[in-house]
Amino acid sequence: MIKLKFKILATLALISAIGIDCTSLVKPATAQTAASLAYHLKQAGAKMYSASWCPMCRRQIQVFGDAFSQVPYIECFPAGRDRGFNPHCENARIDSFPTWVINGRTYRGLKSIEQLANLSKYGTPSNTNDKVKICDYKADLIFYERNPQMLGRKISSSQSSLANEWSGIRRNIRGCQ
Repeated sequence: MIKLKFKILATLALISAIGIDCTSLVKPATAQTAASLAYHLKQAGAKMYSASWCPMCRRQIQVFGDAFSQVPYIECFPAGRDRGFNPHCENARIDSFPTWVINGRTYRGLKSIEQLANLSKYGTPSNTNDKVKICDYKADLIFYERNPQMLGRKISSSQSSLANEWSGIRRNIRGCQ
C-alpha cells in the first residue's frame, strides 16, 4: 500500500514538473521591456481580447507583470462566464482566448514578449520617411523603459528633470540632430 501511494505521489510530481516546464515557455519580461512594449501596443492600437476565467489569459497577463495595466484589454465576459458575451468581442469575431488584434490582423493564443514585439513592429516607426517621428518614437521608447512609472501620464512643469531627460535622449539618438 505504501509503495502504491509513493508511485502515485511520484507520478503526480512528474506531471506537475512537466506542466511547469510547459507553462514556463513564455517567460515574464523585465519590467522595463514590458512597460515599453505595453506603451507601444497602446500607441499602435493593438487589443487583447480575454476572459477572466481563462488560464492562458492569466498567464498572458503575468508575462507583462505590473505593466499589463497599460495593455489595451477587452474582457469578453464582463459579467461572468455564463452571463453573456461582450458585443465588442462578438463584432471582432473572437472565438478563443487570449486573442490579439494587432495592425488589423488576428493572432490567437499565448504570445511571448518577443512575438508581440515582432507582430506589432516594436522599434519600427510606422512612417519611416519622417525623421522627427522616428526620433520622437525612439526617444519615447528609451524614456519609458527608464521611467515605466510615467506610462500614460503627462510630464508636468514640476517634473522638468524628466522633460530634460526626454529631450536629452532625443538629442543623443544617432541621426536625430
